[in-house]
Amino acid sequence: MSDSIDRASDVAEMIRSNAIANHFANAKLSQDKTPPPNGECRWCSAEAANDAVFCCSECAKDWQEQNARRLKAKQIAGHTHYG
Repeated sequence: MSDSIDRASDVAEMIRSNAIANHFANAKLSQDKTPPPNGECRWCSAEAANDAVFCCSECAKDWQEQNARRLKAKQIAGHTHYG
């Protein structure tokens, strides 16, 4: 009985992680130019389930943080165009 509960928990966690990763990937898509999904994580190059942009929510968050720093650096350097 516990094996089926463990499997169900694993599946639920995977679904949640993918939903979070997709949410981060789609957030501000036009502003931060998130790469289009192709089944490979754009942060760590691991396989991303269901042709997602990122393999997990941590990679999505890390990419967004790095991209925000890049955009802020451009702004500080005097560039007004983000992209």
